[in-house]
Amino acid sequence: MTVVAALTNSNDFFDFELVATEDLTHNTKRFTFALPKGATHLGLPTASAVVSKFEVEGGDPIIKPYTPVEDPAKGVTGTFDLIVKHYPNGPSSTRYFALKKGDKIALKGPIPKYKYEANKDKKITLLGGGTGITPLLQVIQRVLSNPDDDTKLTLVFGNVSEKDIILKEYLDKLSVDHKDRFTVHYIIDKAAEGWNGYVGYITADILTAVLPKPGEGKVFISGPNPFLESVSGGKGPNFTQGEVGGLLAKVGIHNCRCVQVLSNK
Repeated sequence: MTVVAALTNSNDFFDFELVATEDLTHNTKRFTFALPKGATHLGLPTASAVVSKFEVEGGDPIIKPYTPVEDPAKGVTGTFDLIVKHYPNGPSSTRYFALKKGDKIALKGPIPKYKYEANKDKKITLLGGGTGITPLLQVIQRVLSNPDDDTKLTLVFGNVSEKDIILKEYLDKLSVDHKDRFTVHYIIDKAAEGWNGYVGYITADILTAVLPKPGEGKVFISGPNPFLESVSGGKGPNFTQGEVGGLLAKVGIHNCRCVQVLSNK
């Protein structure tokens, strides 16, 4: 089969039709869009994003980056997903949540963040908060879909409560199906009775337990800006890590080449 990418020019926007939606949490949905006829995949290298645009009559367009989900393990499906959390009065998310089947959105890309190479690192620790899971999921799916990639992955995923954990069932299944390659730890702020994961926030002790040894791997981080500030000290330009700070510095990671920010914001 000839491989044909739908997005090859990051300067121009192209329309994609909504074909399905699915509620993932009380405020997050999966939006499934069709690829154009003849395209076999969206065309995003791991890891990269797209830019979404909504036109506003009489005003400036609403522009926002998102990370699509397109699992290589599924092969050619003719579709791709965007996972969007609805924020009250959020200009972009409000418009996504108003979309109906058959509506179209405009996207351009790819917007490269990091060029992933199989087996370049022995271990990758992924630190995520909320919808920051989608850039990390792009890496997870790329690694686990390749049986020749021996990279070990550990995900630490923070959320407000258990009901806010996006794709928990899916992540749990991956951890079972690939138990020798993928481990997931959840941390929630507010725990109900029966919760047996971490409660609170990512701590130095948790990081010490999950981070790669010096020279053995890399840390990917993605989440809202307060999360980044707390864990890694914020980010530099063009999806780079600024001076390493926060908890990572506290546990002895000071080399920014070991830390890669994948957040869209």
